[in-house]
Amino acid sequence: MFGTGEKTPLQHGDRDGDNDNGCFTLQRLRKELANGRLDKAMAELEGLSRAELCIDSNTYSMLLKQCGKVKSLVYGKQVHNHMMTYDLDHQTFLGNHLMEMYRRCGDLDSALLVFDGMYNKNVFSWTIMISSYTEQGYPEKGLQLFKQMQDKNVKPDKVTVSIVVGACSAICALEEGREIHLKIKDGVLESDIFVESTLVNMYAKCGCLAEARTVFESMRLRNVVAWTVMITSYAQHDQGEEALILFRRMVSDGVKPNPYTLVGALTACSSLRSLGSGRNIHVAMLRHGFDCNLTLGNALIHMYGKCGSWESSWNVFCKMHVKDVISWTSMLDAYTMHGRTKDTLQLFEEMQWEGIIPDKVTFLSILAACADLSAHEQGKRIHATIISRKLHTDEMLGSALIHMYGRCGDVEGARQVFDNIHEHNTHTWTTMITVYAQHGLGRMALSLFDEMLRKQVKPNEITFVSVLSACSHAGLVTEGWHHFDSISKVYGMSPTSEHYACMVDLLGRGGFLKDAEDFIQQMPIEPDVLVWRTMLSACTVFNDIERGKRAAEKCIVLDPGYGAPYVLLSNIYALRGQWKEVAKVRELMRENGAKKQPGKSSIEIKDKVHEFLVDDDAHPRISEIRVELDKLHKKMEEVGCIAETNVVLHDVEEEIDASLMKHHSERLAIVFGQMMTPPKTVIRIRKNLRVCTDCHATIKNMSKILDREIIVRDSHYFHHFKDGVCSCKDYW
Repeated sequence: MFGTGEKTPLQHGDRDGDNDNGCFTLQRLRKELANGRLDKAMAELEGLSRAELCIDSNTYSMLLKQCGKVKSLVYGKQVHNHMMTYDLDHQTFLGNHLMEMYRRCGDLDSALLVFDGMYNKNVFSWTIMISSYTEQGYPEKGLQLFKQMQDKNVKPDKVTVSIVVGACSAICALEEGREIHLKIKDGVLESDIFVESTLVNMYAKCGCLAEARTVFESMRLRNVVAWTVMITSYAQHDQGEEALILFRRMVSDGVKPNPYTLVGALTACSSLRSLGSGRNIHVAMLRHGFDCNLTLGNALIHMYGKCGSWESSWNVFCKMHVKDVISWTSMLDAYTMHGRTKDTLQLFEEMQWEGIIPDKVTFLSILAACADLSAHEQGKRIHATIISRKLHTDEMLGSALIHMYGRCGDVEGARQVFDNIHEHNTHTWTTMITVYAQHGLGRMALSLFDEMLRKQVKPNEITFVSVLSACSHAGLVTEGWHHFDSISKVYGMSPTSEHYACMVDLLGRGGFLKDAEDFIQQMPIEPDVLVWRTMLSACTVFNDIERGKRAAEKCIVLDPGYGAPYVLLSNIYALRGQWKEVAKVRELMRENGAKKQPGKSSIEIKDKVHEFLVDDDAHPRISEIRVELDKLHKKMEEVGCIAETNVVLHDVEEEIDASLMKHHSERLAIVFGQMMTPPKTVIRIRKNLRVCTDCHATIKNMSKILDREIIVRDSHYFHHFKDGVCSCKDYW
């Protein structure tokens, strides 16, 4: 490809013996090159240099090829210097080899010097230089050079065209790519299967899947690259069904997939949550002998996790002989997605023991697990690691840290992270506003929202969910209506079901239950189960039994498998003494296969997360905990704390049972925290359901008697109990 080599005889002006010695040296040099011993070949070249002997062009080209192959820039420059002695580096054949050597070694400047110094440049010269620019991250310059090449009337070959189309792909230069494609169709530029494949890739990278598919279907022969590009592109553009159709067609056409094809197909399965298709691709992967491929192993872990089979993710993970940070992070994600957050934290510790350095994505995953479990101490240590890695100013990690601190009940910690982020985006502002809203700090949330608008940061749909939630928890009905109206009138967005649910919550919390019901009836979209659950919750707070019954019945129709509305409706009938209706609701619950979600609370003690169920027997220290809890109940009775079982109508999925209430999971967790932590330490509890009225009243008294701040995060809200008072002001 480099042109014809010109023979350059060994020469020395004085003695014939020197030529003989030079021939022997040249033979040894070639022998060392043939055996791949570049260092020894270079030693022989040094002998020729001292004897001032020149060698033939083919031997120089062999030396340069070997230098490029092993990426030895030092030896390559020595060969170049030897050639310069005889002014050979300006020749087309050797100049091309020099440029190719510098390209392989990544020395763009030296390649350009050779290119500029060549007397005559052929198509290979231009192609090598264009390729050098593209590979070194300067595709724009590669395209400029391609234009100069055509201006010089040097006709590109198929390799040149393929490289130039690749440069268009790198910078999504769609118009330039289309122009090249048009010249190919007009016969001005050459084409083959590789050029067509790069065209498919170029259109796909530019987001033009229809044009990519047109080129693909017009190909007389399709190689695995073309198939892979199309399958992967469809998968990455959320067209998983089309990706899998193409994959099956490729297999039926007898084209053997490569690992990248299989990764694309697995990505499609992940987006579709298609476990069956994913398993079939796993079988195909084993059949083609790719079971040891690291990238495929990582894709399998991710696919099984997304498709709901964390056990299969774990099996793949355990069988992998080599694991990288992506393998560990994919397994962490699989655990986190399926609520196995304790396993996530344990696996993260094992990852560190193995010496795997977490990356940004790993930190995002583990911070989500800490947030879910309210693992405050572990979250703080991970934060310290992020700071030591100088990643704390990153917007995505900053948002994850704000979220983690917020979910752990540490509002001040969340705000400190927020203030340390250099450049805020919509996501970071929204996350901090959400923290304020969830902790009942409505005025602070709205103040921050106003500041966000002053900074000219545009809110998104999630921002308004948080803003409306802040208005709801703070009882700011007028402000809530103002912000709800602005969603469409000011920002041109259509309110979502979540926004309507927030407005129902705002009206319901304010006691405007008729207005809330009328609002639902006038919604321009069909009210979903979230809206009706919100209405149901509001009705239970104000004992509006008739509206509560209607809301509960709507919830059951829309989501028959969700247990809470049945329990709540059953409780409503029970409070009215309508036991036949109670029996009917429970029978309907059994018929629909609805499950009651058991109340579960967790607390982090010395990096370990302890979980408790109602009337728990599983914890190793449960006997001590119960004794202490009974003592605490007696103290509370002495100060007049009375159970409020007659108003336990919150959406808690826990039926009215006074004997069980005394051992609700949050009380067990609080007492364990009291036993295991120093006096005055904040006790942080996470509960999976909404706190019932009786437990809410009890925990207020606990905070006073124990002289502790107790932070309880339930499924809807954060309660900060201190000195017998809750931050929600009994309004949750």
